[in-house]
Amino acid sequence: MLKTLLLIVLTVFINTTGQFMVKTGVNRVGAVSLTDIHAIVRALSSALVIGGFAVYFISALVWISILSKSELSWAFPILSLSYVLTALLSPVLLNESFSAQRLIGTLVICLGVFLVYKTY
Repeated sequence: MLKTLLLIVLTVFINTTGQFMVKTGVNRVGAVSLTDIHAIVRALSSALVIGGFAVYFISALVWISILSKSELSWAFPILSLSYVLTALLSPVLLNESFSAQRLIGTLVICLGVFLVYKTY
């Protein structure tokens, strides 16, 4: 179980890295609308967006290994720690806001992850 949990934590960090790469790339490109093909092409041409998707692919490979060893109903909720890490790092790395309400929601996610983890 410890090895699987460590792989999930690795996946959390990989996913979070991919999110920040895609977000930074899109921030540099500008607003993207699904009806604006030129904006979509600009976003998909961004090295950071491409790199972020590559990081997601690596994450998917690790995820395949995790799922081969554990129950989806246990592993997938723990993966939501990537939401927590993203919420905590976004104000620091992207200068985004972080309210008390977001903090409470983030703590609720942590509680849920703890409860699911204990069911292994």
